[in-house]
Amino acid sequence: MIALLFTGCAARTQFVLLPDPDGKVGKLEVATKTGAQVIDKPWQATEVVSPDKAPSKPKILDEKQVRQIFQEAMEAQPAPPVIFIIYFHRNSFDLPSEFYKLLPDVLETIKSRKSHSVGVIGHTDLVGRPDYNRGLSLMRAKSVADVLASHGIDRDMIEIEYYGKEKPLIETPDGVEEPRNRRVEVIVR
Repeated sequence: MIALLFTGCAARTQFVLLPDPDGKVGKLEVATKTGAQVIDKPWQATEVVSPDKAPSKPKILDEKQVRQIFQEAMEAQPAPPVIFIIYFHRNSFDLPSEFYKLLPDVLETIKSRKSHSVGVIGHTDLVGRPDYNRGLSLMRAKSVADVLASHGIDRDMIEIEYYGKEKPLIETPDGVEEPRNRRVEVIVR
């Protein structure tokens, strides 16, 4: 969710809700001492003229007009992260051959975006003890991070996280194998 803020003369402030790049829209509550308004539709806006007056009734603005008014702010937004997913074999942190096919794209994305932050996040499926899975997810993340570093990516910009079976991609009951949960996500910001 992105909200734009425009402050005009006499402390007049306008809030505009923009859709995410994928079209999803969040929700924004704008409140003053005397009232509140919720905006939850794309290009919807409310205005505050004073802290002692309630925000205006929400209204939908023309997208073209919003883009024109807020062009500079919208162009300054960072690009959304690019996510690569590497799937692992059961009980293994050996890098699968598919990773090496994906590696040039990962490296090029890091380079072209001039990234200063790359998240490497390890996961397992829901089979096994929690302590074993946390260790396995860490080893998976480290194996991916090691290859990135060996290809010139500064280790200081690689952020390793690992969750074991705590954050499955596909919800399953505990003890059920799901290959898509045995993964490392590389998030290039």
